[in-house]
Amino acid sequence: MRWTFFIVILSLFITGCIPKQVDKKPVKNPTTTQIQEPKLEPKIEKIVPKQPEVEKEIIEIEVEEPSKSYKVTMKTKKFAFSDTGFLVKSNKMLRLNVLAMGKPVLDLKVKNSDDICVGSLCNTKHGFNQSFLVSEYPDELIGNVLQGEPIFEGKNLKETTNGFIQRIKTDKYNIKYQTSKGSIYFKDKQNKIIMKLKELK
Repeated sequence: MRWTFFIVILSLFITGCIPKQVDKKPVKNPTTTQIQEPKLEPKIEKIVPKQPEVEKEIIEIEVEEPSKSYKVTMKTKKFAFSDTGFLVKSNKMLRLNVLAMGKPVLDLKVKNSDDICVGSLCNTKHGFNQSFLVSEYPDELIGNVLQGEPIFEGKNLKETTNGFIQRIKTDKYNIKYQTSKGSIYFKDKQNKIIMKLKELK
């Protein structure tokens, strides 16, 4: 019996009826397709050209101080008078109006810029000195005198009780300049130039 069973099994094995046990190799997973991240395109920023800044024009308003009245005496190369005048100071200029019998004798504008106008005729401050005073004077002299301020950068200045005095002498001029409360006196003896202002109450 055993031999019979063994023979049957052997014959089946030879004929191939018994399935052979085949070692199954592990099936490789198909290569997974790598998911690529979408490429981010660089953002292109629009460059807007800057508009040129428009310069704002600053309009300076002229602000005047109350005018002061003076007895004005002036003697220069081109005019000589002694009458009532009105001195007006603003943030733009110093203006001296002198009247005789109600008629204008002098309209002098000393501007903060380099201009001085006598009536409608304007010139540089140095040009004014050449025409009316002395070319060797400092450009700011007339403005300083009208305001009672030191001249020649305070050269030889001596303080007094209520003002100061300056004496300046060279081969071109011989100046005595003195101020006190409500009074201004300038005299160049060598060039025969006089400027006096006496405040009227």
